[in-house]
Amino acid sequence: MSLARSLTTTGIIGGAVGISTDGILAAGSMLTIASISPGVVGDDGGWIITATGAFPTSQGVLFRVRDGGSLDELCYSGLSGDGEYSTSLDGATVVFVVPPLPIGGSYDLYVETEDGALSYTKSAILTIIHRSFTDRLYGMRSGHPPPRDSGPYDVRDEV
Repeated sequence: MSLARSLTTTGIIGGAVGISTDGILAAGSMLTIASISPGVVGDDGGWIITATGAFPTSQGVLFRVRDGGSLDELCYSGLSGDGEYSTSLDGATVVFVVPPLPIGGSYDLYVETEDGALSYTKSAILTIIHRSFTDRLYGMRSGHPPPRDSGPYDVRDEV
């Protein structure tokens, strides 16, 4: 029996791009971004973004936010000691943190493997908005459940 006949390839796991059920065909050979969550973040930086697509699990990837002109900002892994390289544990998602960025968009998201062999750019996927004091205030309050008297949870609750 040939090796090719002994490997079962039944398709794509959970609809993730490039992740085959045999764990061999696409493992480490693809790099793509299908979507990110959230797609709109504040200009103050420090926002955690989860990218979905196909990512290698054997090495880290770095993300850059670009606008096609002068903006080219490096994102971070958010983990102490990892610096700019984020690692995917499942091959379908990876988490990174954006730095402070200028208000605007839609910005492109560039991703590259640690060895530089694979790269991909997802166009017009990230928008940066201004974070005001009230946004931060209500965001903080929404993290405190009742019975804490932290004040209104939304501007519509102000009296």
